Amino acid sequence: MKNFQRRYLHIGLTIFLSLSAVILFYYLIFYGENFSQVKSKAVSILLPIIDGVVIAYILSPLQDILEKKIIAPLIGKIPNKKNKSRKKVVRALATTLTILLFLIVIAVVLLLIIPQVLGSLEIIISRVPLYMDKMDKWIRDFLDEYQDISDIVDNYWPQVESWLQTQFLPNTSSLISKISSGVVGSVVSVISVLFKFIVGIILSIYLLFSKETFCAQAKKIAYALMKEESANNLINNMRYANKIFGGFITGKLLDSLIIGILCFIGLSILRVPYSLFISVLVGVTNVIPYFGPFLGAIPSALILLMINPMKCLVFLIFVLILQQFDGNVIGPKILGDSTGLSGFWVIFAITIFGGLFGVFGMFIGVPLFAVLYAAIKTFVSKRLVKKDMPPDTKYYIDYDFHTDTADSNTGTEIKFSRKRFEKDED
Repeated sequence: MKNFQRRYLHIGLTIFLSLSAVILFYYLIFYGENFSQVKSKAVSILLPIIDGVVIAYILSPLQDILEKKIIAPLIGKIPNKKNKSRKKVVRALATTLTILLFLIVIAVVLLLIIPQVLGSLEIIISRVPLYMDKMDKWIRDFLDEYQDISDIVDNYWPQVESWLQTQFLPNTSSLISKISSGVVGSVVSVISVLFKFIVGIILSIYLLFSKETFCAQAKKIAYALMKEESANNLINNMRYANKIFGGFITGKLLDSLIIGILCFIGLSILRVPYSLFISVLVGVTNVIPYFGPFLGAIPSALILLMINPMKCLVFLIFVLILQQFDGNVIGPKILGDSTGLSGFWVIFAITIFGGLFGVFGMFIGVPLFAVLYAAIKTFVSKRLVKKDMPPDTKYYIDYDFHTDTADSNTGTEIKFSRKRFEKDED
């Protein structure tokens, strides 16, 4: 009877998922323009839950450290405490301290860094025309010194200068005006986002306090709906995904924080203008793998180019050295080979997920694709093993697999022959 019920449950679930996929595909084809609006509305509704899950996931390693390394040993020294009660006290203290540290970090950023960054940005915006004139004078002096280059540039410079004055600067000023008015005028929107963020923090407290319970409930559902082997495979895959995501995201955030601090120290020593603003920009964009350093360095270099071309050159050299140090020393020490992807697949993942989900997709694209890559690799390897073929790629580089007879290929003696590409004759 149980097998009969499970069979029809699987059939009903398969039909439901198939119909849902067909309806979703139909909607995307014929109503694709409205899909982005529906997606935005859904994200807006689910934003507190998303914030809570993300906050809890990022803070979970910190909670584990505080709970196991600091609070538990201290509470363990207190006598006359029941074991169950002691665990609850330890978890409550660890969760509270984790959230407090998180709020302190946010407060420090808001009170110390953001006002200075906004002040630097306001000064930069107000002095854009002056910087443009300064850059124009520097370019003209450079061209006067190198006459050959000047002759080439003179043919195109009037058009470039006209474009800068008639299109670039007015559009920039208009864009800045719209952004400023939007930020100042959208009080209701800011309050709404702040309220959802506060709700997200409250949800993260519940998630952190009972994370083992939520994981156990998910396992119950898996075992109830799936076969034992399938459920265990799913659980193992989710553990692997958690390992990839957790190691990559927390490591990348720590790496970006270190890079931002080192950038600020280096630029301050080199007396580069707006060092705090540029360091925050470089540190924030560094969370994006591969392309992040360029996304932060290019606008910073353009700003410095308008102020002082020599400082711009100093900044580019410093950032190049800093990124090499990050890629060869800091990054490998913190992240290691956390994803197991080659450079090609990293760029591939960033391009695809960045195109689908924007900057957020560029950030999560690498660990997400690493999980998909590992799942496909495991599936292919299992299929090859069932066919008595080796799963290692090296066997297939210069040779093709073949069997002389079915009996001779038992898996211990695998037959290969060198690849042959013969031209077909008419």
